Amino acid sequence: MNSSYDDELITGINVTPLVDIILVVLIIFLIVAQVVGPQVFQIKLPKAVHGESTSAKPVTVYLDQSGRMALNGYPVEEESLIRSIKTWVKANPELQVIISGDEKVFHGKVVHTLDILKGTGVTRLAIHVQPRT
Repeated sequence: MNSSYDDELITGINVTPLVDIILVVLIIFLIVAQVVGPQVFQIKLPKAVHGESTSAKPVTVYLDQSGRMALNGYPVEEESLIRSIKTWVKANPELQVIISGDEKVFHGKVVHTLDILKGTGVTRLAIHVQPRT
């Protein structure tokens, strides 16, 4: 064996495998965040016989039993909801917003949410229901 190779100093570290691992972890995180994000709120929808479906891609505001709000599945405070909706209404004046509230949410909370949304300029509102058979 040649001992001249054993005495050389390591002057560089190959970080390519580390970068590869970090990128894979980042991709996994992004995929999991997309899957897990909208399932934050457990909502039992009220049933209705005369509900209609929509073909447009609406924005959804969730209300759970305790009165917490979520925008497209992500928890938000009232001020953040107002800012986001106003931004979207500026970009698309025909924006449709669906309120998806638990069947046990107080009527006053739903009315308050409707009032907030009307105040942001939303003109197309709907309430999400589960079809009754």
